[in-house]
Amino acid sequence: MLGSRLATKITVLIVVVLIIGFGASTVWTIRREAALLVEQNKIAARRLTASIVASIEGAMLEERPDVTRMVLQELKSSSSVEGLMIYRRNGVEAFTDLATLDEVKRNADIAPEVLANIRKMQRQPAATMSGPMFQAALETRRTQEWLDVKKGVPLFTLLHPIPNQERCQGCHGGDHAVRAVVQVSTSMEPVFAEVRRHRNRQILIALLTIVAAGAVLTVAMGRVVVRPIKTLAAAARRVGDGDFDVQAPASSPDELGRLGAAFNEMTSRLARAYADLEGKNAELATALQNLQESRQRLALLEQLKGELSKFVPESVKRLLEHNPNATELEKRSAEVSVLFLDIAGYTKLSEQMDAKKLNQQVQLYFSSFLEIIQRHHGDVNETAGDGLMVIFQSDRHASDHVLNATHAACAIRQKTAALNEEYGGVFPPIQLHMGLNTGEALVGATKLGQRWTFTATGPTTNVAARFAGSAQAGEIVVGPLTAERIRHQFVLESLGERTFKNVSQPIRVYRVIPPGVYESVV
Repeated sequence: MLGSRLATKITVLIVVVLIIGFGASTVWTIRREAALLVEQNKIAARRLTASIVASIEGAMLEERPDVTRMVLQELKSSSSVEGLMIYRRNGVEAFTDLATLDEVKRNADIAPEVLANIRKMQRQPAATMSGPMFQAALETRRTQEWLDVKKGVPLFTLLHPIPNQERCQGCHGGDHAVRAVVQVSTSMEPVFAEVRRHRNRQILIALLTIVAAGAVLTVAMGRVVVRPIKTLAAAARRVGDGDFDVQAPASSPDELGRLGAAFNEMTSRLARAYADLEGKNAELATALQNLQESRQRLALLEQLKGELSKFVPESVKRLLEHNPNATELEKRSAEVSVLFLDIAGYTKLSEQMDAKKLNQQVQLYFSSFLEIIQRHHGDVNETAGDGLMVIFQSDRHASDHVLNATHAACAIRQKTAALNEEYGGVFPPIQLHMGLNTGEALVGATKLGQRWTFTATGPTTNVAARFAGSAQAGEIVVGPLTAERIRHQFVLESLGERTFKNVSQPIRVYRVIPPGVYESVV
């Protein structure tokens, strides 16, 4: 199949090259021969026209217009002339009426027998000659010529002006430069027929040459190029099947011979590489087995890590990953934002609902809250029945943990509304009290037995719990420092100063207006 396709491509390429080469040469030869034949015929027509004009002028100089008419009739009957007409300068056919005779009689005498012969030849003139070519012949006094077709016959037509020479002015007067215009039309059909014969002969020769040269070159290319390539392709297929001992012919000194030598060198290198590869495969199989065993142990460790991570807060995990010796887990003073939230009317719900169903609802809602808290980089410090304490801190910018805490509170409020709508009819709708406070606190991890806890202690935490306790259902109450940090991104409503249990001074608090639920700012 490879040899057949390659031979076909080579044959097509050879034929295309031959067609282009011989075609261009043949077209150029045909055009050159056609132009030469046409030009030869035009030269003959010009010579014929010159001889006709000389005959007419000779008869006119002998003052024998009757003889001129006879000469015209004989020339018109000639087979080489398709049309012969003489027109006066006004375009009327000459030698048909007595207009010129009357003009000559005014200027000179004419023999009586000549007058009688002319009067016998009087007839109705043909159509008047006009047009740009006729006017050009009169004005330039140069022969005008062109090719046209009449009644399916190609004609070469000449308009030859006859100048009004001084010796002719005695009879015709001297007020005009051209005495008459001779129109001679010769047929070009024999010339074009000869051109067609030459063209057909050249095309036949070109076709025979292309066929012969194509056949010879195709056979030669098949033996010189296609056959060695087919042999090399067969050897390559055997190498593909795993036989690295096959050898390609490399005896010729040309490019195909060098290709065969390179192929044989390649097969030798492949054989060595294959042997090395088998050894590497054995080593790789052993390594792969060891790797699979290691992966299984690693998967088990990851599973254990995942189970244990449920009992370790995110901040503790980050500290342990950064420093496994846990030297940084001791409590330290840092600025944090503490979010407290609990379910409004939880005591009443617990009296109205079955404990198992209420626990199921709390777990469903709080699980969704935990995802939001983790997404906003918060750490759940404490869960107490219906409440959560969440700590937000940041090592980069002081406002990051405040914004994260506020966004998390708004997202939890929105998620609660979505869950109420989704599980309407299954669980009673609930609302949350939320309090958020920002300030310094003592933060760190504490290990209780096998469990790590992460907590923040101090007034900041206590005040956040008081804010949550004072909030109405669905409200997010924040302190002054929190409000200062978020006022450019959230709308706040001042609730005035309030006093809280175990807090010595009144504190100005604010209610966060979640995005999308306000129309004006109080």
